[in-house]
Order: sequence, then C-alpha cells, then structure tokens
Amino acid sequence: MAQDQTPDKEQVLIARNNETGQTGAVAGLNEDGTPIMKDAKTASLSDLVKFNIRQNPIEAFLSNFMRQCKNPSLFGFFKADAETFDKVGPVMAEMLKDPEANKELLAPAKVELPSQEENKKESHYKAIDPDKVDWEELGTRWGIDRKSLDESGDLREMLYNRKSGLVTVTPTLFGEKYTLAARLSFRTDPDGSVKVVPHFICRQPRLDEEFKGIKFTDEDKANLRNTGNLGRVAELTDSATGEKVPSYVSIDRYTNEIVSVPVKDVYVRDTIGQTRLTMQEVEELKSGKALPPKRISGKNGKEYTVTLQVSADRGDVEFVPKGAKKHKQSQTQDGTPKVRTNTWLTKDGTLKHLSQWDHIPLTEQQQKDYESGGVAVLTNRVDKKGNPCTLYLWYNPEKQKAEAVPDDPRLGKTIAPSNESRVQTAVNNEGKTNEATKGVKEPLEKGQTAPKDSKQKKQSKGRKM
Repeated sequence: MAQDQTPDKEQVLIARNNETGQTGAVAGLNEDGTPIMKDAKTASLSDLVKFNIRQNPIEAFLSNFMRQCKNPSLFGFFKADAETFDKVGPVMAEMLKDPEANKELLAPAKVELPSQEENKKESHYKAIDPDKVDWEELGTRWGIDRKSLDESGDLREMLYNRKSGLVTVTPTLFGEKYTLAARLSFRTDPDGSVKVVPHFICRQPRLDEEFKGIKFTDEDKANLRNTGNLGRVAELTDSATGEKVPSYVSIDRYTNEIVSVPVKDVYVRDTIGQTRLTMQEVEELKSGKALPPKRISGKNGKEYTVTLQVSADRGDVEFVPKGAKKHKQSQTQDGTPKVRTNTWLTKDGTLKHLSQWDHIPLTEQQQKDYESGGVAVLTNRVDKKGNPCTLYLWYNPEKQKAEAVPDDPRLGKTIAPSNESRVQTAVNNEGKTNEATKGVKEPLEKGQTAPKDSKQKKQSKGRKM
C-alpha cells in the first residue's frame, strides 16, 4: 500500500475513531473539528476531500484538524490513492476494524499527525505576545502609537499575523520627518523579538517585473488587475532554498504590493457561513479560480450574493469586492476576447495626466501629488451646499478610478477628523447644532467652531431661549 507522492497524484483519507471503532472516508470537517466520515464501501469519490501537493496538501488539512478538534488523538488517519479508492478503500476499512492485527500492512498508509509543538509553529491563530514589541522604539522610529492601534482594532489583526488597515507612519529619514500611509504587520525574528514591517503604498503593482521566479502572462496581469488574485496556483521559487513552492498570488488592494502564500498554509473549508460548498466548488477554489457569484447564508442568517476566491493577502477564501470583479469582455471581429481598459491608466499601468477636477484646474503641485500615486489636497472646493471645504484627490485601486473624498485616505483608521472639520460638516450638511454657534444664521466657514465676529456673537445670544 505504499503511496505515490507525485505532485499531481490525488489522494483521499480514511479516518478511524479509536474509541468507537468507526471508520470512514473523509469528506470534510464538522463544526467541532472532527472529521466527516462517509462509508468507504459506498462513498462516491466526488463527495470526498481529495488532496495533492499543489492544491491542498494533507498536512494543511491535518493542521487545521489539530487546531479545531478538542481531542485529536482520538482519530487515526490513513491515505489511499483516489484513482484506486473504489477497490482499496473497502479493503482498508475492513482492515481497520482490527488495526493491531493489520498493523504491518497498514503502516505504509498511516499518516502521522503533526505534534502539538509543530502545529503551534504553523498556526496562524497563535497570537503574538504584545509585550515582546518594543513600543518605545516603534514610537520613536515610526510614530506608531499602541493605544491608537488598539482602539482602531488594527493591533488585534497584527497580533494574529494579519495586516492592519491603512495607518499613518512618520519615519525620520536622513534627519527629515516624513508622513506616509502604510499597512503594518509584525515579524517574529529567530531570537524571539518582534519587529514591525511597514507595507507602503506603491503607485502601481509591478506586474511586468519577475516575481519570485515567474513572469506574469497577459492573462495573469488581467486577473490581478480585475480581481486582485492570480486565478491559479503558481510555482514560486523560495529565495532561501531555491525550491519550487506551489503558491497563491494576490495584490494587496490597499498598497498595490504583490503578495503570496504557500498553498500548504491555506486550508479551503467546505463551508462558508452556513452554506455548504460542493466538492467541485472546493476543488475550484483550491486551484485558485474564482467561483461564479453565489448566494451565501452568513452565520447571522443574512444572505449575500458573493464571488469567492482564495486571497494570498488574507491567507483564506475571500469575498471578492464588487469593485474588483472582472470587467465584462466583448469580442473583436476575429472572435478573440477584448478586455475593457481602465480609462484612468496608461497602457503601461501608470496614472494618466490629470489637469483638472470637476472643471477646476489643478495646480502643478496637485497634479504632481496625484500622478505620483499620492494624494492631492484640494483646498479651493465647496461642499454640496456651496460652502468652502477641503477634498482629497487620489486614485482608488480597489474601485480602479480617481475620486475626491472629504477624509484623507492616508490617515486610515488611527487619526480622526479634526474637531473643526467635524463641527463644520455636522452644522452645514447634517442639520446638527453646536452650542457656541447654534444661533448663527450663515453657514460656518472652514475651521469655524465659534462666532467669528461681534455680529455673529449677537445673533447667537439673541436666539437663546
């Protein structure tokens, strides 16, 4: 029963409950982490979880099982080739009725569970100890404030090996302080110390450059631009070992950074919310492809129509944002697909020149700030009621278009609008009142939180009851 380990050889697992003696072919995991077992004599191969090295390694499944199951030692696992399962499966199930008597015959097929210590190292659910972070050094070097990260929820994401949202960092370079937007993540070094890794915004993803040993095809580039995900499993080169590593590739939609994650580190579940996926859908996701729009019932009972795909940025299956879905394709006269182009970008993926916004010319500095992939501050604007305001013009990579917004997109979650901005917006546009200015008849000017002169002060006093 020795198993062929070639990358494209599919295998299935047969599990045995060592307490009850129940055996069955594995069709997934229950909510409590225990394996879903189908009768090996009657199970259809299409109902079972199939494994291969590239798309869904057995190791990834077992690591997930170890994390979720309360008593993992209760189960034993044995592997069999998928193509001969209809013959081998029933025989193995019969032998597993008395595993001790058939120990030698079953030995080549037995799958060793990862040790608890190994599983802890692999687990993305093991939180980083925040006390190992040198917060004083991070505050001095990057201007990162632990309290703000904690209040925004970004710290929790980072402690669980994920990235923060966009936040503002203020590094000092060559004696000069800069204000930049970035996502942040933690990295644990071999000595146990924890370092912060900033992920700065790139003007455009570098799709024409080689990425970890591969060159993106035209189809790859179209997929990455339209969905944010490569749409296939890529054989990337490990820079340390030179080995080829089957991986998912995506674009960080906040920063335009190209990121990857090994396939073995992603376990594709067969259940999203309360909706069970078919094995064919699971296999499609494992291959990196996106599922057609599907109706999903969330854990809260609400239903959503979503496009599902594995994201290397999340390290999990994601709901592909609507603004990132593939453009509809038309056909040329010769019948070949014609992809709609992004009107905000040039052919080489750089931002097109923008000389005005909303029929008002941009200054040279504003043009430079926008076209460099940054944010142009537009101070000579008016809100929907004609009152002076400030807007922030930038190219939104998620929506794939330029937009002018009232809040600076570089500030992310950690910096709130100024008090003056909140007061002006609330009074002028939302119909709310401010104690100091509630009697003033005219709209508040930019930055105004109190009567600006004796006339307005008199108006304010005169209207008090």
